[in-house]
Amino acid sequence: MSADYVKVATDAVEEKERRGGGAASRDLAAALGAEHITLRCWRYGPGQAMAYHRHKTQEELYRLVSGGPQHVQIGDEMVEVNDGDWLRLPKDTPRRIMNNSEDREAIWITMGCPPGDGIMDGIRLNPETGEEIPRT
Repeated sequence: MSADYVKVATDAVEEKERRGGGAASRDLAAALGAEHITLRCWRYGPGQAMAYHRHKTQEELYRLVSGGPQHVQIGDEMVEVNDGDWLRLPKDTPRRIMNNSEDREAIWITMGCPPGDGIMDGIRLNPETGEEIPRT
């Protein structure tokens, strides 16, 4: 019998804070050697939020593991998400996870496919106007 699988413990994967501070994540896809999907476990502290963005090629799934209720801005709508809820977000849909709580962190799982151009697949948007923010 073949052992064509990889197993990792989430806590064994290094947690890295985003450049400039903010939410931290564990790149589970890289730890597992996945080539055709992104998979991260995110930890958002009170008051932290993801950059408002959309993707060129990547469809995403989000799951709130704990810390709910939380909110995700999807276009002009603020969607409440409870522990265990899933969201599917098409590539061109503007979105951002927001932890508006004052006293609890939130744990999210995000998956994306296809991986696209890595970090360059995401297009940052001005949350007030929806206009693209050029990368510097």
